[in-house]
Amino acid sequence: GAMLRDHKLLNTTSVNTWRIVQATPRNETMLAVLGMESGFETDEFAVISEQDILGDRLVRPRKASRKLDNFISEVTSLATGDLVVHVEHGIGRFVGLQTLEVSGAPHDCLELHYAAETKLFLPARKAKLKNRIREIAGELIKIAAERQLHEAPKFPLQPHVYDEFCARFPYDETEDQLGAINSTLKDLEIGRPMDRLICGDVGFGKTEVALRAAFAVALEGKQVAVVVPTTLLARQHSRTFTERFKGFPVN
Repeated sequence: GAMLRDHKLLNTTSVNTWRIVQATPRNETMLAVLGMESGFETDEFAVISEQDILGDRLVRPRKASRKLDNFISEVTSLATGDLVVHVEHGIGRFVGLQTLEVSGAPHDCLELHYAAETKLFLPARKAKLKNRIREIAGELIKIAAERQLHEAPKFPLQPHVYDEFCARFPYDETEDQLGAINSTLKDLEIGRPMDRLICGDVGFGKTEVALRAAFAVALEGKQVAVVVPTTLLARQHSRTFTERFKGFPVN
């Protein structure tokens, strides 16, 4: 209904029998729930299906994704007896540093104890690397905090037009893809400087995240720049963006 109103089709009538169809004035648009994939036309009337308007949506099987944010990160400073969570092995107790001889060479290891007297020795060079990562993370957190204090223009979504734009995406969104899209759009809506890195395999819809963010901003009358590393990609994205934005008030 909302999509029809956006296209100035205001006189709509719900119909469920042929008799009602025949009795309905010709200047009204009739809405019916029918199990049809595509419409057809006769001398008297035209039947337009949802698929005729929104196009085909190809169903891509959803993969169960491992949720990275469910992994609890290790504590920042370990003391003997601390409980720690290893990504693969789960909850264990930190005992201390041990030096083990492996292939004739000494290796510093973190000793973790698990249930049933199971022990796990982690190479300490991983720990050194994690310290460096922690330093970098500290800097990133600082930048993120500064970003929270700054304001940016707000780009609220226009729901019905946005739904129409999304319907042109010919796949079912994956859970991770929807998460990335929603997080990006939320940043744009609340007026926070948005700076996101979207990671994903080839063909898993990173461009779609950019398209929807661009749509939200462009429909508020702002410019959007899409920067890519090769001429080939520039042509490819130019085609994709032109096709998807066709019919919307965007140049």
